[in-house]
Amino acid sequence: MSAIDWGDAPTWLGAVFAAAAAGAAVWTLKSQRDQIDEQRDFIAEQRALIAEQSATLILERTALVDAAADRRRGQAEAITWERQGWFLILTNRSRAPITDVHMQHPSGALDVGTVEQTAANPSGIGLEPVADPYPVLGSGQQLGCARPERSSDPVVAMFTDDAGVRWRLDENGRLDEIDPTP
Repeated sequence: MSAIDWGDAPTWLGAVFAAAAAGAAVWTLKSQRDQIDEQRDFIAEQRALIAEQSATLILERTALVDAAADRRRGQAEAITWERQGWFLILTNRSRAPITDVHMQHPSGALDVGTVEQTAANPSGIGLEPVADPYPVLGSGQQLGCARPERSSDPVVAMFTDDAGVRWRLDENGRLDEIDPTP
């Protein structure tokens, strides 16, 4: 029988180190693949979270815009008309003044005045004439005018709220924001 030549020790040592290096390379590649998979999962979770947060932010922004619109319209909705006989009375029931109050009717100019409740007047209303537009109508104050006869067209009041928004309110309660652009 012939003897097998197993080689010398340095060759064996080189083969063992080469096998260890190959095993380490395989382990490193597997570890890197695992890390890449974890990173992909993390990125997917982050994208889902960002999408969810974006949707939440859109809903919150919509709610804030709606709330701002409600607040913006709130003061204007507190301005009311009421009829007392032939008189129309515009009352500022808001907590803040309105400015540049102008009353108009298609039939022509109206005699506008501050409302004075008097016992001497049969209707109980007196009008103290004022400039048109009336500069400042404070909280709780009233302006009035006589309703034009023989006309079904509504009397309209235009005013600016404390936020600087211009409004149009007709005697039937229709409230519209006036576009600031000419």
